[in-house]
Amino acid sequence: MSDILWFECNPARISYAATEAFRQFVPRYNERDQLGWSNFPQAFLYLIPYFFMAYLVRRQGTYLMRLLLLPTVVAMALRCTFRYKNDDPRMAWYEWDRGLLAMFIIAKSIDFAFAREGRLKLGEKELRCSHENDPTSRHLGSERADELLGRSPAARVLPRCLFDAFEVGLTMRGIGWDFGRHIPVPRSTQPLERRAFIWATVKSIIGTQLLIDVVDTVTKYLPGITATGGTIFYESLPPLQRYAISTAIHIGQGVLILAGVALVYAYVSLIGVMLLHQSPSLWPPMVGNLLQVRSLHDFWATAWHQALRYTFLTLGGFPGQWLAGRFGMVVGCFLASGVFHEVGLLVAGKEFDMNVIAFFLLQAIGIMLERAFKAITGKKVGGVLGTLWAAIFIVGFGQICTESWISRGIGGAFSIPPFLSVVRLALLPLVRLCIRHLS
Repeated sequence: MSDILWFECNPARISYAATEAFRQFVPRYNERDQLGWSNFPQAFLYLIPYFFMAYLVRRQGTYLMRLLLLPTVVAMALRCTFRYKNDDPRMAWYEWDRGLLAMFIIAKSIDFAFAREGRLKLGEKELRCSHENDPTSRHLGSERADELLGRSPAARVLPRCLFDAFEVGLTMRGIGWDFGRHIPVPRSTQPLERRAFIWATVKSIIGTQLLIDVVDTVTKYLPGITATGGTIFYESLPPLQRYAISTAIHIGQGVLILAGVALVYAYVSLIGVMLLHQSPSLWPPMVGNLLQVRSLHDFWATAWHQALRYTFLTLGGFPGQWLAGRFGMVVGCFLASGVFHEVGLLVAGKEFDMNVIAFFLLQAIGIMLERAFKAITGKKVGGVLGTLWAAIFIVGFGQICTESWISRGIGGAFSIPPFLSVVRLALLPLVRLCIRHLS
């Protein structure tokens, strides 16, 4: 008995036990198993309880079950993700994405678990019971029920429970759902007729893929940027040229991120429209008009992609609001964003960098200063000065973030594998051939 009491009162032993428990879910990098085709399914095994959680959030009377399931989903997401590694530095992008996916699933699971009444689509009156397979007018408006009954190819093939789980489990912004009713939606630039939308999306995928290929290839040819490190600041150049080049690289990496998000969104929109028979109106553009940014708030609220908006609200915004009101929500969202990106990089074996956290917290400070300006003057930040203000935080301070990622090898890692790169396989050889012919 005295040994037990001594252990309980010994901080060193408690710390050791806590660390060992933590390492069961997040092993040290050198203790992780190599990820390959044989264990690839195990790395994503946590998706099974996650989609079960997604099914439950679409059924009545499952609140307690979801709360009890949450620790399992979180524990499995961490264990399955951090148990494996791909130690090829050129694969860091994909390892980063694997970490971001786990964080996204954890955030969605937290939201599903604490949604007491479940998640409803706009227009739904109540959730179905677990024994009901098809929507009825008791749960939906009659027009909405007619729209969903029997018209979706996926709904005809998949059991209703799987269809419902995938439908809510794969949504990001929440357009058409109760939790996404207040999200700003950019004006659609694509046709809303189904066939025209599909064709326009296919063309968009081709163009976006080519844009990613060009930016990725140019980045790989920049001196000093490799899969093990690099910098956007070339110290051998005079300040003007040095910062002009660093700004160009920074903007290029921003384009790469936006294009990558847009590409994934385009593929998922095709699945939604073609297989789930969703309306094209549920898939508006992911990105707003960057040329219309007149404040830092404009940039983050409407111009930059909103794919992870609710994720950051769940992980940081809502807890921050509970602690410190509106100020806490803003700081919480950006703090969650910084941690989200850095935890993803931990999966790739990169060190946690507080510079990235500092960048995101600077955005929160900038937005709060805009609110203070409005409170003092009665006017919103806007116009040319507002655009310059936003540029200081995004283009200026943003280089802190880009330098951090480039210095840890992200710039030299594969965005597109060389064997799939049209630019490296076809366009560059063609350019070289033309140069030889002209010379």
